[in-house]
Amino acid sequence: MAWSTSTRHDRLPGDWDARVKAVKNRANNQCEAAYHVEECDGRGRDVDHIRQGDDHSLTNLQLLSGPCHAAKTRLDNGYTAAVRAPVEKHPGRRG
Repeated sequence: MAWSTSTRHDRLPGDWDARVKAVKNRANNQCEAAYHVEECDGRGRDVDHIRQGDDHSLTNLQLLSGPCHAAKTRLDNGYTAAVRAPVEKHPGRRG
């Protein structure tokens, strides 16, 4: 469900803006995804609920880049191929 048609906004706590600011500050505006998609630029922009639902505690919130957030959402919704481990350069390859 798209955010624009979701009722989740109505269930956010009154201090949501302060929580968003706290999460961004804690993460130093860096994406906190456990696994980053190739399109991730490392900059966090979206505050995400680690575990789905209405637990808005700071321990259940993380900062993700847009691409990592989209991939995690797909994964949360059952698309298991949405997130993959980062591709590391081969140690013998130059450049």
